[in-house]
Amino acid sequence: MISILLSILIVACSTYIGWGISNYYKKRVIFFKDVNDLLNFLINNINFLKDSINVILLNFVKQQQPSVALIEIINDYISNKKQYYILLKKEEVYIINNIFNHLGKSDSENQIAGLKNFTFQINNVIEKCEADYNKIGRISTKLGFLFGITLAIFFI
Repeated sequence: MISILLSILIVACSTYIGWGISNYYKKRVIFFKDVNDLLNFLINNINFLKDSINVILLNFVKQQQPSVALIEIINDYISNKKQYYILLKKEEVYIINNIFNHLGKSDSENQIAGLKNFTFQINNVIEKCEADYNKIGRISTKLGFLFGITLAIFFI
């Protein structure tokens, strides 16, 4: 009886670990799609609104309701903090920091041109994240379950 309960626990834990890995890759895809939405929002609204960057960023958060990680980065930008996030790799942190360092540093035409360049970079990152999610994320829950079944068979 104990071996059956232990087997069920092992299968549940390994499936949960696989789900966590899948969720990590899914969050990365969502985050970078939100960053892309932010860049498009900035490109469309910098000339139109004529507001400060902070006001435009706050409007984006209210209207678009992006992922929690992006909201944290926007709040850190507004309060002049710089943090590194677990969700991001080193080169991605560099891109995100460059985006926020670029904001408000030049006239609107040059700023929009720079944001379009960042949009291209973010689209490349989105493609890579989606490929990772399709390759690793989607299968990790299934592999976790199968690994748990295998361990459970060995314990029985």
